[in-house]
Amino acid sequence: MTSVPKPLKFLRPHYDTMKEIYEKITEPTNKMLCADIISVLAMTTIDTKECLKYRLLGSGQDIGTWGHEYIRHLSAEVASEWEKVDANNDVKQKLLRLTNEIIPFLMRHNAEADACDLLMEIEQLDLIENFVDKDTYARVCLYLTSCVPYVPEPDDTQMLRTACKLYRHYDQYPLALRCAIQLNDMELIRDLVISCPSR
Repeated sequence: MTSVPKPLKFLRPHYDTMKEIYEKITEPTNKMLCADIISVLAMTTIDTKECLKYRLLGSGQDIGTWGHEYIRHLSAEVASEWEKVDANNDVKQKLLRLTNEIIPFLMRHNAEADACDLLMEIEQLDLIENFVDKDTYARVCLYLTSCVPYVPEPDDTQMLRTACKLYRHYDQYPLALRCAIQLNDMELIRDLVISCPSR
């Protein structure tokens, strides 16, 4: 509770009342804004998954408005919910859209490890390539290669391939080659050596 802002601590006793009010609101804009507030308040409750539920019902305003702790809480709920829904489910598409809002926030706030963890949890690590830039790729790749010994096959292979692709994209051929050697992929090794501009 130390990281939850004081106004939310004072509103916590009114959480159920807020949910009742939400059900009675008929004006769509106000209803969505109320859902946003309930979503943030859900962080202060124990054993509820309503932070995500009300975020999806909310206004869709900038996710970073509510702060880093809210994003972390929401990320955990997204990862948990992802495992429960079917692949073709509409909810999965909503979760993916929400993830595409969360990842840029995490990358901007030096939380590359959290971004990678979320994408690994939802088995969408390849999406990290869309959010990496010249300032963040090194930390992302370092985190991915550091995790390799601790994850099972085929996750370790995917992490190495992702790191290799990022290193190559940012002209870090020696580091990309190291990943290719770890993968024991002779074709990739040959391709990296041939395509390296400074041989």
